Amino acid sequence: MPTKTLTIPTADGRADAFAAFPDHGERHPAVLLYMDIFGLRPELERKARELAGHGYYVLVPNLFYRHGPAPLTRLPEHIGEEERPGVVAELLPLLKAHTTERVLRDADAYLRFLTAQPEVSAGPVAAIGYCMGAVSAIRTAAAHPGQVAAVAGFHPGALVTGAPDSPHLLLPGSPLTPISASPKAT
Repeated sequence: MPTKTLTIPTADGRADAFAAFPDHGERHPAVLLYMDIFGLRPELERKARELAGHGYYVLVPNLFYRHGPAPLTRLPEHIGEEERPGVVAELLPLLKAHTTERVLRDADAYLRFLTAQPEVSAGPVAAIGYCMGAVSAIRTAAAHPGQVAAVAGFHPGALVTGAPDSPHLLLPGSPLTPISASPKAT
């Protein structure tokens, strides 16, 4: 299965990324796979390869590229309960700097990049988020409804918050959307 290490031009710089896709020489539907806080690493590359094995072109960008290329910190092979708090504490400032505005600017670049790839078929893409990446997936789908046909999350986190831009508010008709935020019936 072909894989590529890529650099994607964005409004704020150049994002390093990983892509996996079937080797049939055909065009394939695209999946934009957003990382979790631990970043672009072998585990996400395995997930990308698995999805590619089902016939998709899968792009996994380093969402924290503004702070440097992946890996941004040394990660143990297995992040257990003892290691997790220290690693998360080191990466939390990067997550806090990853604002909604940055997510949306980057989503534009990632979608533009995907549509230009010769291995990607025309048509909408899927956005999938791994843990904290689910927030980016929902924001991408909401900002690009004509380009994103499906959105999903692997053990998603922080989808419902008290913030005025909480991701759940972007999902009209969702059981989590407060009635006052839903479109009015006519």
